Amino acid sequence: MKLKFMVRTGPYSYQNIDTVYHLAKRALKRGHEVFIFLYEDGTLNADSDIKSLEERNIADRIRELLSLGARIGLCGTCAKFRGQNKSDVVEGVKFGGLAVLVREMPECDRFLTFGY
Repeated sequence: MKLKFMVRTGPYSYQNIDTVYHLAKRALKRGHEVFIFLYEDGTLNADSDIKSLEERNIADRIRELLSLGARIGLCGTCAKFRGQNKSDVVEGVKFGGLAVLVREMPECDRFLTFGY
């Protein structure tokens, strides 16, 4: 199965990235294909400089999903609007635009979006 997720909310404000993390991790372990697109404030989830002492570290979770085979992209325009450059995000996360998401949709069995 090919699963696609869109996350529109930032880290530590909503449970959305946590829900996607758990769903994606389980799907990958069962051999499913996973693509996650970070949009709007969701791009902040890929910030490589997240320093979380007591909380779960979202950047580490992004790295874990990448190591398990997930593909993760983010909206470059949204990232630039929030002051993020390619050097600011977790290595392996691909910059793109909505065209990246649109190209993914025809080969999608399930698409879930997590927003406000």
